[in-house]
Amino acid sequence: MAFKERTLQGKVLTYSMAGYQLHYRIYGSGKPLVLLHGYRSTLQGPWRLREIAPLLATWLQQLEIGPAALVGHSMGGAIAVHLATFAPTLFERLILVNAAALPLQATLPALSLRSLRSMTQRGGGGYPLALLRDVLKPRPLLHWQAAQEMIRSDFRAELAQLAATPIPILIIWGERDPLLPLSFGQDLSKTLPQATFTTMPQSAHRPPLSEPEKFSRLVLEFLEKG
Repeated sequence: MAFKERTLQGKVLTYSMAGYQLHYRIYGSGKPLVLLHGYRSTLQGPWRLREIAPLLATWLQQLEIGPAALVGHSMGGAIAVHLATFAPTLFERLILVNAAALPLQATLPALSLRSLRSMTQRGGGGYPLALLRDVLKPRPLLHWQAAQEMIRSDFRAELAQLAATPIPILIIWGERDPLLPLSFGQDLSKTLPQATFTTMPQSAHRPPLSEPEKFSRLVLEFLEKG
């Protein structure tokens, strides 16, 4: 299969379906791990948050990678919750990282301010230059739509489904997150009684960027459990 070919390692690949283009990269080897990142301005045209999980499920079925571990960060965490319940046979473990999987219960101005604080926070895990350029692209309509989708999204029904399944879940939370504060993560962990809740005191909204070695160790330890 294409995902096994060394020549594709690190390259940007594209999967097209139903008017959407899904861009992804392949790294490493071994058992599959799917990482869903948070918001990026590469989204184009009208879109709905609940349309993404079915698209991803079809893509993964096309790859035929078998049961995988699923990691979702921020908005990608909300998508991961939806995806894990939409196509449960595709996943054997779930990792949620500062995940926006509960209703945000915030106004658009308040959410925008918290997002700005998160982006400029010292020690919060700076963006790589290419990612920073993408995030700061002047696309006000797209930014507005993404914020609206996050504000009105509600995946509590999917969380209840997950809570009733035996899938192992790890929740990792940066304690200094101004966008999705620690209390948000604690509330999320209460909805998933089987989940292991781990905090990273020195991290904010982006633990994989602020403390990559510690974050990787937590993920690998969880994946290696029987």
